[in-house]
Amino acid sequence: MVIKSSKKNALRTLSLAALGLAIAGCSVSPEALKSSEIRSRVQADQFKLFAAQDPIFEPISFDEALARSLKYNLDLRLKLMESAQRRGLADLSNFDMLPNLLVSAGYTQRNNISGSYSYGINTVTDSRIPQAQDYSGSQEDYRRLASAEFTWTALDFGIGYYSAKQAANEVLIAEERRRRVVQNILSDVRSAYWRALGAQRLVAKADELLVQVQSALDRSRQAEAEGLVSPKQALNYQRLLLDAVDLLDSRRTELALAKRELAALMNVTPGTDFTLVEIDEPKLKPAPLNVAELEELALQQRPELRQEDYKVRISADEARKQMIALLPNLSINAGLQYDSNEYLYNNNWVDTGARVNLNLFKLFSYGAVDANNKAQVNVDDARRMALSIAVLTQVRVAVERYNLTLSQLDLANESFEVDQRMAAFAEAAQGSEMNAELEVIRAKTRALNSEFKRYGAYASAQAAFGSIYNSVGFEVVPPDLNQDAPIGVIGSSITDYVQQVEDNFFAHADVIIEELPAVAIKLQGVHSSTVDMVNDGVSEALGRNRFDVDSRSPYVLLMEMDVKGVRRGVRPASWKISLVDSYGKTLNSTTYTSTLTADPSARVIKTFAESAVIAKLGQIRSWLEGTKI
Repeated sequence: MVIKSSKKNALRTLSLAALGLAIAGCSVSPEALKSSEIRSRVQADQFKLFAAQDPIFEPISFDEALARSLKYNLDLRLKLMESAQRRGLADLSNFDMLPNLLVSAGYTQRNNISGSYSYGINTVTDSRIPQAQDYSGSQEDYRRLASAEFTWTALDFGIGYYSAKQAANEVLIAEERRRRVVQNILSDVRSAYWRALGAQRLVAKADELLVQVQSALDRSRQAEAEGLVSPKQALNYQRLLLDAVDLLDSRRTELALAKRELAALMNVTPGTDFTLVEIDEPKLKPAPLNVAELEELALQQRPELRQEDYKVRISADEARKQMIALLPNLSINAGLQYDSNEYLYNNNWVDTGARVNLNLFKLFSYGAVDANNKAQVNVDDARRMALSIAVLTQVRVAVERYNLTLSQLDLANESFEVDQRMAAFAEAAQGSEMNAELEVIRAKTRALNSEFKRYGAYASAQAAFGSIYNSVGFEVVPPDLNQDAPIGVIGSSITDYVQQVEDNFFAHADVIIEELPAVAIKLQGVHSSTVDMVNDGVSEALGRNRFDVDSRSPYVLLMEMDVKGVRRGVRPASWKISLVDSYGKTLNSTTYTSTLTADPSARVIKTFAESAVIAKLGQIRSWLEGTKI
C-alpha cells in the first residue's frame, strides 16, 4: 500500500510539473528592442530614404526642382501609398458580397460502441428500463466525412454592397488628399526656389562686404590701440559698422535657409551641394480680376470640398446599412454531404434549405436610427458650409495678398535703385578718412540689404501667386503624365500644364508689367582702356532692374561722359544719356551730373556710370515704353 501511495504521489507531482511547464510556455513577456536591431533599422531607412534618385550633376532649374519634388518627396510618396492601400481595401470589400462556400473533410472515431434503444410511446409498461438485448447500433466507430456547403444571406449581401461603395469613396478621398499634397508642394517650391536663387546671387556680395567690414573693424581697433583715435570715437565707429551689417546678416540667413527648404522638398541627400540655374526672373502676372469666377471654381475644385462630397456619400451608405439591418433576413443554403458510415442507406446526399428571420426587438430602434441619420446629414451639411466659407475667404485673401506683394515689390525696386545710387555716390566721393570709409560701407550695406529685400519681395510675390493657384484648387499634374518619365520630361510637362491653366482661368488687367524692347549700349568720352569695364557695369545695372541688353537691338542707349577741369580738388562731371533709334535719330535724352576726384580711377568711372543709369531708370523705362506706341 505504501508503494502504491508513493507511485500516486509521484504521478501527481509529474502531472502538476507538466501542467506548470505548459502554462509557462503559453505566457509572453515584453522584449525591448536591441541596439543592433535599431541600428539595422536606421541603416536600412537611410538607404531607402534617398535610393533610386537621379544624381545632381548640373544646376537645377525651376522645372527640375518641381519635378524632383513631385517624384521624390516623401510626403507625396506616403499619400500615393495610402491611395494604393485604399484601392486594395476596396477590391477586398467586393468579396464581401459573395456567398459562402465552405468545403470540409475529416475523420472521426470513438472509443466505444455507439448504441441506443427505443420504446413504443403507445405501449403501456411498468418500466422503461431497457434490457441488454434491446440496444442497437447504426454507426461505425471509424468514419470519414466530407461536405461542400453553399450559404447566401440577403442581409450580408446588402451590407457588403454598401460597404464596398464606402470603400470606393474612401479611395477617392485618398486621391483628393494626394492632390492637396501636390498643390502644396508646387506652392512651397515656388517660394523656396526664388528665395534660394536670390541668396545664391547675393551671398558672394555679402561675403565680400563682410570681409571689408571686418577689415575696417581691425583697422579701427589697431588705430585705437596705437592712440590714433580716442576709444569713444573708435567704439562708436565699430558700433556703427556692426549695426550696418546686422540686418544684412539676418536677411542673408533668411534667404540662405531657403536652399535647405528646397533640398528637403526635393528629398536631396543631406550635405549634397547644388546650385540653381541663373535665369532671368519671369515677369509676374498681374492680379486676376475675375475673383467671383475663381471663387466658384474653388467651390468645385478644392480637394477639401470634394472630400466632403465623398463623406456625404459614405454617410448615406452607412444610413442604408443601418436600415437594411432592420429588415427580415433571407438565408439560402445547399450542400453536398458524404459519410462513410456503412450502416447508412445513402452515403452521399444533397441537403437544401431556406430561412427567413426577423429580430422583432430591433424594430423598436427604427426611430433612433432614423434620427441619427438625419443628424448626420445636418452635421455633414454644416461642416461643408463652414469649409466653403473658409475656401471663399482664402481665395479673396490670396488675391489681395498678391496685390499687396506686387506693391511691396515695386517699393523694394525703388528702394533698391535709390540705395544703389547712394552707394555709388558714396564710393565715388570716398576720401581717406575713417568716417568716409564708414559711410561707404554703410551705403553699400544699405544697397545690398535693399537687394536682399528685393529678391525676398519677388519670392514673396511668387509665393502669393502660388497661393491663388492653390486656393482655387487647380490641378498641378497633367492627367496623362507618366510618373516614371525622366525628370526633364516631368518638369517641362508640369510647367507647360500649369502655364496653360493660368492662361485659361486667370483674367488679368491689360498691362501691369510690359515687355520692354532690348537696348544696346554705346559709350563716348571714356578712355579705351576703361570702356569694357564701364560697359559691363552699366549692363549689369540694367539687367538687375529687368532691362534686356542686346548689342543687336535697333535702340541704342548712348552715354556721353563730360569731365571738366579740377575745381577745388574735384572735377565736375556729367553723363548725357540718350535713346537713339536705328536711323541715328535721338528720341529722348537726359543729363546726370556729379563730381569726381581730381584723378578718377577706372573703378570710379564705372561707379559713376552705374549711378547715372540707376538714377534715370524711370525715364529710360518710359522711353522704351514709348517706342511700342
